[in-house]
Amino acid sequence: MSARADGVSQRQREVTGAAAHVQRPGALADARQLDRPERVVPCKPPEPRPPRAARPAALSVTDIEHWLRDPYTIYARHILRLARLDPVDMAPSAADRGSAIHAAVGRFSQTFADALPPDAHAQLLAIGRAEFQALDDHPEARALWWPRFERIARWLIGWEEARRPDLAAMRAEIRGEILIPLGERSFRLFGRADRIERRRDGRYAILDFKTGGAPSSTQVRIGIAPQLTLEGAILRGGGFKGFSSDASIAELVYVKLKGSEQAGENAPVDFKDGSPDAAADHALAKLTELATRFEDEATPYRSLVLPMWANRYGTYDDLARVKEWSATGDATEGEVTE
Repeated sequence: MSARADGVSQRQREVTGAAAHVQRPGALADARQLDRPERVVPCKPPEPRPPRAARPAALSVTDIEHWLRDPYTIYARHILRLARLDPVDMAPSAADRGSAIHAAVGRFSQTFADALPPDAHAQLLAIGRAEFQALDDHPEARALWWPRFERIARWLIGWEEARRPDLAAMRAEIRGEILIPLGERSFRLFGRADRIERRRDGRYAILDFKTGGAPSSTQVRIGIAPQLTLEGAILRGGGFKGFSSDASIAELVYVKLKGSEQAGENAPVDFKDGSPDAAADHALAKLTELATRFEDEATPYRSLVLPMWANRYGTYDDLARVKEWSATGDATEGEVTE
């Protein structure tokens, strides 16, 4: 084809395109209108109301926080029985590190519940190496996390040596439960305490080891982080085998194991003018109210009922279509007061 003919063809195409644009002057505007509907109807927050028989009659102490803050999580996990699937070949996460550290500390406490061995630090490191074997296929993760565990081990043995003389007995990784009568049926609260100590003065301490963030004393005190107080309720109710039902709680403690510059921290919950016993009794009373309310088939499992969770993205928020309705201001907010 000659250069002249090719130039004519190009010109014809340009003219044809221009003519088509003249014939359809609103085409671009029409395309833009596709994303501008005449009327927007916001999605309503979900309010599933399953029958009583489908509603859980037993939950763990760690589930209760979800029940308080985001009942839809309980609906999706325990009624629909939907479990999150991890991505294939996912690299180890902070949760994997936490599981290894937690398992090592738990095994050490169980193995040496009666007394610390002379080589306590070496024993803890040996147990830690066994638990960290799961990370052997990920040398970069092990290289990062094992030095943190070594720092935790040094701190923990010093903490143990200072704490053990005041203890008459200690049990670790102990499971307990109590029943809460609800009329036609009972609700079973269960949990596994990281550690329960009986002090020489006859009172008890309940400890929870945390490798991630721990609730603040305020969150525990006002009842929105009730794990430890509910474990206290199980203890006071005789739900932990081997411990008296008239137990009085001296303290509830979070033991933070970070492995950073500050390897560990002993963080007892500050109840201000109250007491751990009173907090445990109050937590049980509030749980009884909550369980009774959800026995009513008219009570829905709403999503994000407490505003302090409104800015996080949870496991089941996509199923609850949170991003569709939360921007409209329709989120149900619960009032939290101390």
